[in-house]
Amino acid sequence: MTRAITKARRKYKAFHGFNGRRVPDTFFHVPKTLVCLGQAHAIEYICEKYNGGGDGTIATYRHIFDTPCHLFMDERGKKQLYILGTKLKVTDAGIEN
Repeated sequence: MTRAITKARRKYKAFHGFNGRRVPDTFFHVPKTLVCLGQAHAIEYICEKYNGGGDGTIATYRHIFDTPCHLFMDERGKKQLYILGTKLKVTDAGIEN
């Protein structure tokens, strides 16, 4: 097992509060350039987690950004979006800005 996979598994457990399940392999395109679509003011997602106040049930989490972030797509405009912000980080409690 590579060091990157081991680190990713640790990050998953820190975020969700339990070990990850087997998921299908996912292709990730490394973009050559990014195209700005506009400002991102919040992110909302559904997941199951114990950390960040979760009780292990599936719930909707919404994080409103304190400082502006930007939403980008890659040069292909397919399947991948990127949110970039100067203070954006993922902690055990969730996505913080």
